[in-house]
Amino acid sequence: MDIITHGLSGIAVGTVAASFASKGFKNKASIILLSGFAAILPDLDAISLWSKFDGSIGKLFHLHHKGKEIYFSKLWYSHHAFLHSVTAALILTLALFFIRFFAFAKSYTFAVFSKLFKNDRLLLLSFFTAFLIHLIEDMPTPACVWGGVAFLWPAKAYWGGSGDIWWWNNYDIFLIIVLVILLNLVVLACSRWLKKRTGKIALSIFIIGFICCFIQIKTRGFDFNYTGHQVDFEAYETKSLQIQRELLGEKVYGWMRKFDRKVKVNF
Repeated sequence: MDIITHGLSGIAVGTVAASFASKGFKNKASIILLSGFAAILPDLDAISLWSKFDGSIGKLFHLHHKGKEIYFSKLWYSHHAFLHSVTAALILTLALFFIRFFAFAKSYTFAVFSKLFKNDRLLLLSFFTAFLIHLIEDMPTPACVWGGVAFLWPAKAYWGGSGDIWWWNNYDIFLIIVLVILLNLVVLACSRWLKKRTGKIALSIFIIGFICCFIQIKTRGFDFNYTGHQVDFEAYETKSLQIQRELLGEKVYGWMRKFDRKVKVNF
């Protein structure tokens, strides 16, 4: 799935976590923004496609493969490998906590450690969940050369790769996620009146949105799956856009196509 939808999915997760937070605006904003960041982190492994990768990172680490070879391989640092796993989610969540601990703790005692962990538990849970959402969203995409994502790395099995959706052009999913974010921001703005119901309402909105996305993904009515590199991208792209036109109608589809053309990444 595209990086914009991934990032917004993380923000949607963050709005739920923020709705359970008792602290002020700064804390809630941090949860939302860091969750959005967590949701794009797994695609950091796509850096091997960077035009200057071989002469910089590849040279620094004496890598035996070219960047493009790395990207489409099943090395631990290839795309859909380590960074697309629960293991990476755990490691990076712990890394975030320790960064915050050494940056903000006035003393490095167990009591301070325990207190900071308790205070940050919503942030850490949201960061971890947002990271996992990215992996879940990649599972319905085509198998390609990987056959899914290495969800339980270092286990060799790859999960997903069902081809229920195309790599991008999933405007319907994007719009559902945006709606979830907007509704939950309204809920957060009304938290003073909603009080203890704020979190439950935000979580309910997220779950409904998740179910709607799941239904949309599973009812495309077309198999986008392929293995290896042999695929007619233009034909699949055309079909994906045709499905979106039928789902959204001419007017909304037109708005999304205009937005798509202005975005400089695959969307």
